[in-house]
Amino acid sequence: MPAQRIAVIGGTAAGPAAAVAAVRADPRAEVVLFEQGPHISYGACEIPYYVAGTIDEAERLVRLTPGRFEQTRGGTVRTRHRVLALDPARNRLTVEDLATGMVRQERFDKFILAVGARPRRPALDGLEAPNVFAVRTLEEAVDLRAYLDAHPVRHAVVLGGGYVGVEMAEALRARAVRVTILEPGPGVLHAYLDAALRPLVEDALRRHGVVVRRERAVGLDHHPDGMVRSVRTDRGEHIGCQLVLLAMGTEPNTDLAAAARLRLGETGALAVDAQMRTNLPNVWACGDCVEVERVVDRKKVYVPLSPTAFRTARVAGHNAARRGRGLPKQFPGIVGASAVKVFGLEVAAAGLRPDEAREAGFDAFTVTIRHWSHVPLYPEARPVHVQLVVERRRGRLLGAACVGEKGAALRADVLVPLIWDGWTVDRIRDLDLIYTPPLAPALDPLIVAANEAAKTVRP
Repeated sequence: MPAQRIAVIGGTAAGPAAAVAAVRADPRAEVVLFEQGPHISYGACEIPYYVAGTIDEAERLVRLTPGRFEQTRGGTVRTRHRVLALDPARNRLTVEDLATGMVRQERFDKFILAVGARPRRPALDGLEAPNVFAVRTLEEAVDLRAYLDAHPVRHAVVLGGGYVGVEMAEALRARAVRVTILEPGPGVLHAYLDAALRPLVEDALRRHGVVVRRERAVGLDHHPDGMVRSVRTDRGEHIGCQLVLLAMGTEPNTDLAAAARLRLGETGALAVDAQMRTNLPNVWACGDCVEVERVVDRKKVYVPLSPTAFRTARVAGHNAARRGRGLPKQFPGIVGASAVKVFGLEVAAAGLRPDEAREAGFDAFTVTIRHWSHVPLYPEARPVHVQLVVERRRGRLLGAACVGEKGAALRADVLVPLIWDGWTVDRIRDLDLIYTPPLAPALDPLIVAANEAAKTVRP
C-alpha cells in the first residue's frame, strides 16, 4: 500500500497536535502542516502576561519551532504558506508561498482543517489605524508590546468584557495605562458568570483602576495622522484614548471550509461527528473552527479553548491516518470549563449557567454561598463564593461557578468530572474532601454549597 499524504491546515494548538497524532497512527504517512504565520506552536493564553511584561521575551511563548517539530515529532512543516483553496473532490490544495508569492496546487489523500478562529471586529470605520490592536496571535502581541514601549499611552479603551478583555485590562494596568472597558451586555464575563457573581469581578476591576461602562462603541474619531483619538459610544460620549483594543470574542475561520462546501453547524462553526469527520469523507476538522457536543444537555456548542483544541486534534489526526486499522477514536464531548484571573481574583465556571439550564429545558435552581478558602483562624483566609446550578427533582449538578482569591479555580476543577458523570448534590455533600487548617476548612465551600442545595431538591 503506497504511503498516504495528509495535509494539516493551521498551527498553534490543534494543527500540531493533529499532525503528531497522524504520524503516530501511520508512521509511513507523509504529513505536511501548513501555517501562514511564522510560528506553529506557541502559548496563546500567555499573551496577556507577555504584554504586561511578566513574561519578558516573546520567544519564551514558543513551544516548538518548525525545525524542532520536524526533528522530534515527524512530518513536514511549511510556515508562511497560505492555503487559498481546498478541493476535496480532486484531492487538491491551492497554496501560496508568502515569501515568494508563488501559487501552486498540491495533491493529498486526506485533509485536516485546524484553521482556528479570528477576533470579532465591530462594524466601525478606521479599525486599520496604527493604534488599534487585537491580540489573537503572537505576532499581534509583539506589535502591541512594541507600540506600548515606543509610545506614551495614557489611556486605553478595551472593546469587550470577556476573558481576553479583562486579562488585557490587567496587562495594561501593569504598564500604568488607565483602562476603560466598554461592555454593552449585562456585565463583564456575562458569557460565563451569572448576575449573582459578576459584581465581584467588576468590584475587583474598579479597585484596580479599570472603569467598566455599559456602552457600545459606535464610532472612532481620528487625528489627521490617522491615529484614533477617541471612541464614540451609543450614549453620545467621546472617550479620549491613545490605544484601542479589540476583545469582543472570536468567531470560527470558516471561509476556506465553506468554499469547499463543508457543512457548518448551528453555531456557525464546522459540523463534525464524534470522529471529527466533516460531511466529506476525506476531510476532518478540529480545534477552534469546529463545534462540539456538551455532555450535560447534548447540545452542539462552540467553545474555542485550548483543552478542547488538543482533545479534538488527537481524535482527528488519529482517525485521518488510521487507514482502517483498529477502532477509530471518538470525541466524547465537553463539560465546558474555563477560568480567568482578574487582579488576583480567581473566576472559574463549569457546565451550564442558570440561563443555559433553563434554555435546555431543565427545571433548575441555583444556590450561591460564601465560605472560606481555609480555616479563618489561620492567616490569610479569603472568601470563596460558590454557585451551583441544580436540577430540582433529581438534585443533579448541571453547572457551577467559583470566585475567590484563593482556591476557586481548582475547586471548579473538582466539579468538572462530577458534572460529567451526573452526580447529585446529595452525593457531593458526602465527599470526604481535604480538611487541613492552612489549606481547607473543615467543611469545604463545595460541601457547604451542596448542603444548601440539598434543602431545595424536591424528589
